[in-house]
Amino acid sequence: MPEQTLSNLSYSKIKSNFDINDIKVNKSEDKLKELKDVTNKFESIFINQILKQARNSKLAKGIFDSDAEKTFNSMIDQKYSEILSEKTNLGISEALYKQFKSHINPGRRK
Repeated sequence: MPEQTLSNLSYSKIKSNFDINDIKVNKSEDKLKELKDVTNKFESIFINQILKQARNSKLAKGIFDSDAEKTFNSMIDQKYSEILSEKTNLGISEALYKQFKSHINPGRRK
């Protein structure tokens, strides 16, 4: 059996093995997943800012306050904000996702 090359294949055989619509769907699904990740990260950053402002609103400086404690509190607030954005539903991530998903796939407006 002779080896088939691109010149020996007909257009219909190439088209049946390669459908451009499959690529478009997969690409848009990947972009929607990426959008969901980005909106979740934005919500996490928003929660982090709330926690940071809450921590900065104390009235007096404590006797044990130090730069190390500020660094620790900053790091733990960041981790708390990531956990809170995963476990709770503030609706920020969903609202942003709904608003921007139509820009990724204009044909699907749900």
